[in-house]
Amino acid sequence: MKLIDLIKQTGIYHRLLQTEYAKNFYLKRGVILDSEKIENRLNQAPAIILKNPPAKKIKVGIVKDGLVNIEGYAHRNSSWIFYERFLKNNQIDYQFYDIYRNNWLEVARELDIIVWHTNSSPIDMYIAESKIYVLEKVLKKTCFPSFHEVWQYEDKNRSTFLYKALNLPLIETFVSNSKKEASSMISRIKFPIIYKTYIGSSSKGVVKIDNYSQAKKIVNKIFSHKGLRTVYPYFRQKNTVLFQRFISNAEFDLRIMMIGNKAFGYYRYAKKNDFRASGAGIYEKKEIPKEAIKIAIDIKNKLNSRLMGVDLLFCNKSNQYKIIETSLFNQIDTPEQLVINGVAGYYDLSTENFEFKEGKFWIHELVMEYIIENYCGGAEYEVS
Repeated sequence: MKLIDLIKQTGIYHRLLQTEYAKNFYLKRGVILDSEKIENRLNQAPAIILKNPPAKKIKVGIVKDGLVNIEGYAHRNSSWIFYERFLKNNQIDYQFYDIYRNNWLEVARELDIIVWHTNSSPIDMYIAESKIYVLEKVLKKTCFPSFHEVWQYEDKNRSTFLYKALNLPLIETFVSNSKKEASSMISRIKFPIIYKTYIGSSSKGVVKIDNYSQAKKIVNKIFSHKGLRTVYPYFRQKNTVLFQRFISNAEFDLRIMMIGNKAFGYYRYAKKNDFRASGAGIYEKKEIPKEAIKIAIDIKNKLNSRLMGVDLLFCNKSNQYKIIETSLFNQIDTPEQLVINGVAGYYDLSTENFEFKEGKFWIHELVMEYIIENYCGGAEYEVS
């Protein structure tokens, strides 16, 4: 692991970002955006204006995401700047909501809707699940994400349970909490296989296992007293193991993102001598096969998620698209998440053949549009 990646998993990186020196250092490199750069980023796509403004008074709480908490600045991957722009442009009352403070429950009572791009580390997921459950189930607040959505976010074990229960097209995956069963499985499986830490994103904790000896070492450590170390210094994987069949000769995978009746997507490629396309940063934007879109829609509907990114791999052996993983949040660097022949746009899922329509959108604002319209239209999101 690179030193900077290790530092990012600790509080050191966060504290460094709060210093004046670090602020100037990251400003020059485009990691942190000042107010002018935030405005320029937002203006890469037109603002979304509600056709039917809310007839009733509502108040939205925005939880600031990102590693930066300096007034007037934002991390370049922050979602809250888009949520704020949408609410401002549609004249909807809002405030920034510090969900990490002791008074988070008292403040929440004055809010109708809470939006929060939750992080995917183990501690962030624990905080999000704990508090969203109370906000949604007890205080009856409309939350994005919902408890159902955040429960399955970036947890590969939980996602696998859902895929199997709903008969979704998953790459053959083995999840067990039994050392005896795991040991027996690796003694008869054909290698290579893929091992995954059950919490992690961007290929963190994804390793190709080439032989029985490597697999046995992982199983023994996971079911040991201390468990297996992960990329998170404070978190060990214990008493749960996930192995997945290795799909050879996969040239690319597809990422398809859906919100409302709009779908976006692109192709992702692995780096040379690597099998992982996620996190590699090698993309190609062009037409997405209609068959893959149909599968992604079915997955989203069955998983009951308002926003869904589906990563699919085409398996030559079965001649089918298979799920690599699904995600509530994906990194959005540009308002052009689907480009065909040089034209940015989206697939209109309300049309029979998924008609391509031109347009640039920040997906974060499409999320806000969907939440507000459903809340004010009396069709609040049904959670499982």
